[in-house]
Amino acid sequence: MSKRFSTLDTTRLLFEHPKILFRMIERMDRNEARYIRESDLVAEVMDYTRTLGNADRDRVRLALNTDNLFRSGLVIDIIKAEGERRLVFQDALINLMRACNASLYQELTDARLRGHLVTLRDVRNRLETSSFSDADPDYTELRDDLNERVSQLIGLLRQNVLRMQTISAQLADLSGDASRVPEKFLEFRQNLFEQIVTLYERHIKPTLVFLNPDTRLPDGSNLFETLEAMVRLLESHGDHHLADQLFRSSISLNALYKPIQAVAQEVEHFLRKTRQGMIQYNAMEHFYGKLQELKGETETLSLKRKWLEGGDFARGTGFLVGLRAQQRPKHYAFGNSSSYYQLLFSELELRLNDLRRKAEVPVLQEVDVRGRGTRIDVQRINQLYQWLESLELRPTTDLVRELHGRLDGFIPGYRFPDLLAALNRLVNSPPEGMQVVTTNRFRILEQSPANEQFVYRKRRLETDEPVHQEEHHHA
Repeated sequence: MSKRFSTLDTTRLLFEHPKILFRMIERMDRNEARYIRESDLVAEVMDYTRTLGNADRDRVRLALNTDNLFRSGLVIDIIKAEGERRLVFQDALINLMRACNASLYQELTDARLRGHLVTLRDVRNRLETSSFSDADPDYTELRDDLNERVSQLIGLLRQNVLRMQTISAQLADLSGDASRVPEKFLEFRQNLFEQIVTLYERHIKPTLVFLNPDTRLPDGSNLFETLEAMVRLLESHGDHHLADQLFRSSISLNALYKPIQAVAQEVEHFLRKTRQGMIQYNAMEHFYGKLQELKGETETLSLKRKWLEGGDFARGTGFLVGLRAQQRPKHYAFGNSSSYYQLLFSELELRLNDLRRKAEVPVLQEVDVRGRGTRIDVQRINQLYQWLESLELRPTTDLVRELHGRLDGFIPGYRFPDLLAALNRLVNSPPEGMQVVTTNRFRILEQSPANEQFVYRKRRLETDEPVHQEEHHHA
């Protein structure tokens, strides 16, 4: 064919029909190769263009012909090996196609990350002996090289984060067979474990170590120490603009640590899932993907599509039909309640104050229920009342419950009836600034320690028994 397209026209056609190169890059990554076999490309083009019209079919086949790709400069080399021709595409074109499809992002390995770190260390060493003069071409080239390498590293890591954030769908695909075939679950779980561990050890963990500012490396400084050393060099020699730019880049790199850490936690959590958990996980990911497709159809240049056309989706899933007629679960509105947080912090502060006075806590004398006497009871109640008098209290709707929570397990020998007896005196002489009000008109108090329920009722005064006050109190 003598007719050929220009580089611009060929590139435009590639992006008008991106699935061809997407599939070629997927195959290239799967084979861990740096080239695309000509026979695979021809087969893919022929298969893809079968559904196109005659004009479009001829244009695509002509544009993706090996001769046209080579003449337009998109294929930089043709290698003949093992009886086949292998096409090496421009890295810029392959990287741009990867940027258009998150599933094609390449996970960074430990070797690639260390390569970037070694390069930055080399730039730092050259910077130490540089003239820092704009009139020196070596310095200006070094500055441009530094900017390019840092920008390239940030771009690769951001792509890596986006790739890792799609790991939920990848885990769902990997676990689909296990959730549908119970008898193969154990075998599949072992294979899945090996794949996920490889992903974690080869890609996620090295990235976490690389972006951790506290990492100590045996062969030299880590990433942030290297960047910080260059910032200090630039500032000391008056190049504040580049120093500020490099400092902002280090902040951007530091911000990428938390998203990758969240992905690592998700992988660890997934490995602990049971078969039932995998079924639920896959169902949510499946329907989430369907909703994402419906949402994507509305994100076009056409303003006619403003709403999701989810009628078929709702009828197909089944559980959505009639969902609007069902009562929604009530939630606890703690997020915007300042009074809730004030109450929580107040209670925590009171408990901390009690712990600070641990050395002053009274030890109530142990008594036998069958042989307890009035003298011992009075002594225990006096000890407890003296402690209650020294406590800092807050307004509460249930004084008994609050005090029991602060005393139970904190004061040795304490039992719930001791508090009821001590409250008789607390009602008659409340703390300064407080007022104790009885609200339980039926004089019934329910308490449930140790998974048992006790109901204390008012009893008649016995000869040797102290009065038990069972009312609910408010302070």
